[in-house]
Amino acid sequence: MTETTDTPAYQVLNHRRLPFPPSQVYGAFADPEQVKLWWGPDGFTNRIDTFDLREGGQWRFTMINENDREFDNIKAFIEVSPQRIVMQHIEPMHDFVMTMTFEPAGDDATDLTWIMDFAPGQDDGLAPFLEAANEQNFDRLETHLQTL
Repeated sequence: MTETTDTPAYQVLNHRRLPFPPSQVYGAFADPEQVKLWWGPDGFTNRIDTFDLREGGQWRFTMINENDREFDNIKAFIEVSPQRIVMQHIEPMHDFVMTMTFEPAGDDATDLTWIMDFAPGQDDGLAPFLEAANEQNFDRLETHLQTL
């Protein structure tokens, strides 16, 4: 998918209300030193090579699992604001656009929503795995924010 207006083959949606203000939740993603500490499902660590958080910027990083297997990733930022980040997953193998929203929710809370819109031809059998992995990612983010 090269544009956010394309009709997705399928969609993975995760939502969580976090007891932290939107600026803090957004900041945990906007700061590569923080994002490398919590990004990914359980058991993964990250090495960030490039993190250019601006429209047209790229994020190149390697996720490393508990068996030291490395997974290189490349994403391109399409839209960036403290309320919303949209990025195209370029490599490896999956073709999707991810939209992250950071919405105020009452006193010092944030409704965090991730939507992954997959291009036609993608295997929708991955959806249950990705939904669970995103929930682990949210767990890791929430734990990280509690330590700040």
